[in-house]
This record gives sequence, structure tokens and C-alpha cells, in this order.
Amino acid sequence: MKTDIHDTRLISDFSVSNDDLCRDAILGFCDSPLFHDDENRYEGNFYGRRLRPHIVKHLDFSKPLKTNEIPNYISFAANRILFAMNEVDFLMMPLRDVNPKDFEDRYSNVRISQAYLGMPYLEKFLFSFLDKEIVLSDSWNAKSVEEYFLSYAEQARKLDTTPATEAILSSNQPSVSARDWLIQLAPDFLIESSPMARYAAGNYGKISSSLFKIIIDELGYGEHERKHSSMFEETLISAGLSPEPHKYWQYYLNGSLLLANYYNMITRNRSNIFKYIGAIYQAETGFIRTCSLWRDALRTALPDLDVRYFDEHCHIDIDHSRMAFESLVKVAIESHGKYAAQGIVRGFEEARLVSEIAETDFVTQIKWKDSASINIQKYKDIWPAVRDAYKAGKVRKADLDEPRNELSITHSHDGDELCHVSEGTMEFLNGFQHSTTLERDDGIIIQRNRLHGALIQSDNCKYEIYSIEDINKWL
Repeated sequence: MKTDIHDTRLISDFSVSNDDLCRDAILGFCDSPLFHDDENRYEGNFYGRRLRPHIVKHLDFSKPLKTNEIPNYISFAANRILFAMNEVDFLMMPLRDVNPKDFEDRYSNVRISQAYLGMPYLEKFLFSFLDKEIVLSDSWNAKSVEEYFLSYAEQARKLDTTPATEAILSSNQPSVSARDWLIQLAPDFLIESSPMARYAAGNYGKISSSLFKIIIDELGYGEHERKHSSMFEETLISAGLSPEPHKYWQYYLNGSLLLANYYNMITRNRSNIFKYIGAIYQAETGFIRTCSLWRDALRTALPDLDVRYFDEHCHIDIDHSRMAFESLVKVAIESHGKYAAQGIVRGFEEARLVSEIAETDFVTQIKWKDSASINIQKYKDIWPAVRDAYKAGKVRKADLDEPRNELSITHSHDGDELCHVSEGTMEFLNGFQHSTTLERDDGIIIQRNRLHGALIQSDNCKYEIYSIEDINKWL
């Protein structure tokens, strides 16, 4: 038969349902010196993206996450891998003296092939929860979308605070929290317009030309200094931070990576064009006011901050919001009807939800960092009971013995844990630019789902990690 093109093959299924194929692709991608653990507090290699591959092999990405599982470590690991995979689409080069070996590894055909098998698989794992969280009616049309979006725009203009700005200004160290927020914006802002530019190619009518107008705005009309990512680099420099992408990889939060990965997902797969139109309207419209609020909070915490990036967006996003609605939303629905309307509203709602998840993650991390002394006191309060429970076989323990400068790459746990130092000195990393020194017989409670790590500061350090599950059961 002329339609019988299949012969005997070792692999017959190239879909995201092929767990073995996609798992092998993920493990193969992670198996590079660029992604292995090392001892640098920040990324020492321009292409370094530490993925903890020795842990990845124990993780199962075959069953999509439920909403309440999004904060868990397996989600964090998947987000790190997916973000690193998405970078095969974007050319990243140092300003001078590129390392040929690292450059060729990062963009090798093998690495790209592995990424393109792994990305849709990890996206299914990470984002399937959106289908259950967001249930739309089937009655969306041009009129109802217009009423809904214009109502959102009116409400967005009245916003007088955001959870992130409140967290920054009320924190114990506003300047550190402000820098931390800039770090969380970096996964998107350092390559701003790059995911969007995927839609620059193709043949899909007026929508393409309208979207390209926004793209060239983001790119500064060919003037490097006016390019939005260039302006954000200057913001980082003025805050005393490195503009090198992604120098602070180890301190990107799970939610921040989830948000960046969402926008990569709806731009890389072109069937998501209508979702993207809804998402870009939400972002461009909401950002008008939130950008102003972020700017003011950041400048309060960091008086010498270069805020031109934020000033630019307070201005240009007024035009971008109008353009997104008039030339993208309305034109798409006029051309493609109900199908476009449904996709646009879904993208709008998904983008808003994922943004909220990312901001909540940041707020919780700031509170965790501010609670270091409280968590040390909680350790003191429950340590005898935890030790006795372990002796009685009721609590699991991990024993570690590490040499000077050994770095535990930042990670999180799915339950509360107790860290006890029995010998030596540890610098416990509570998060970006915040650490706690733990000596012999010191300890701290590690809150579930919170980014943390450890750096050994003595010739060797012995410490114990007890899985206490829920701190409240011990107090």
C-alpha cells in the first residue's frame, strides 16, 4: 500500500506519551559539564546552568502535576531543565572571548535534538494543571471579550500596591529584597522580546505585522542602548548586580522559572498563537501600573537605581496595550471567530494565574529569609524531641560529611526539615544575599518549598537532616 510507510523501527512513538524516549532525552541533555554541580556560589561559566542531574535521574515526570504540587521540588527541577532547554532557541554569547568548547556543547545538534524531545514532555508535566484550574464557557465572542478586557484594563489602572512591592518595603532588608526581585525578573527581562520574536516569521495576515510593531519596540528599533534588555542590564549594574545572563541562576525561584517557561511554551508552539495574544494583552495592560509600583518600591529600597527601564514601560505599554487589543485581539476574533476568542481568553487567564503563582513564590521566599532567627529558635525548641523521635524510629535522618567549600546547590524540600550541625561550620544559604552561620550544635528549621543551600566553611562539616514533615506538629 502507498500509505504503508512504516518499517520495523526501534522507536515507534515520538509523542510526549513516550515516557522512555523523553526521559532519555532529558537525562542526555542534563549530562553535560555545563549542567553538573560545581562549587561556585554564582554561575562561574557563561553557559553554566546547574541542573543537579544526579538527582534528576530519580525524578518521574510522567504524571502531570496537580495544582497543589506546583511548589514541590520536582516542579522546580523540571522548570530548571525546561528553561535551559528553551535556551537552545536563543543565541547567548559573552561580549568577548567565547569558549569554543562550551559554545559548541550548548548549541550542538545532539543537545538541540534532546531539548526538542524534552520540552513538550516537561510542558505537559508542568502546565496540564491549567486545563483543570481554568474552565471557560463556550460563549465567548467579540463583544464579551471586549467588555471583559476593557473592565480588566480599568481595574488594573486603579491598582495601588502589589504583593511584591509590599514584601520588598516591609522586609528586614529592603535593599536585598529589591535586588532579589530584580533577580526574579531576569529570566524574562534579560532576553526580553526573544520568545515573542518567534512569531516574527510566518504568513498569518495583519496580526503578524501588528505583533512585529511591538517586537521592534522591544528591540529598540535597532539601537542597542534603547533595547529593553539593554536597559534592564543597566538597571542591574546600578543595583550592584552582574548583567551577565544568567549569573544568578542558582537563585531563580521555581515560580519565576514557571512564568518564563509558560511564555516560552506559548511562543515556541505556534498553535498557541491565540493564547499568546491573550497573554500579551494581559501582560502589556497589567504592566502599565505594576511597572510604576515596582519602580517606586525599588527606588525607595535602592535610591541610586537606574529606573529608565521601568520609566520606558510605564510609557510604551500604554501604546502596546492599545495595539494588543485593537490590532491583535479584535483582528484575531474578526478573522477566526469563536476559536480565536476561546484561545485568547484562555491565554489571558493562564498568564494571569501563572504570574500570581510567581509573585506568591517571591513573597513567601522573602518571609522565609526574614524568619531566619525565628527558625533557629524553633530548632532549639524542638531539637530534643526530634532527636528522641529519630532514636525511636519515628523520623528519617540523612547524615552528611562534606569538605571545605563544598556547595549544596540551592534546592527545596517537599516537607519541613531540621538541620543540625554536629561538627564544623556551615554557611546556610537562606536565599539570595542572605545566609546564616551554623557552628557545632547549631541548627535551623528548613521550611518546605523554600529555596536554600549550604556552603562548608571549615575543613570538614558533619551535619544531619531530619524529615519532620510539619513543624507545627512539634511546637
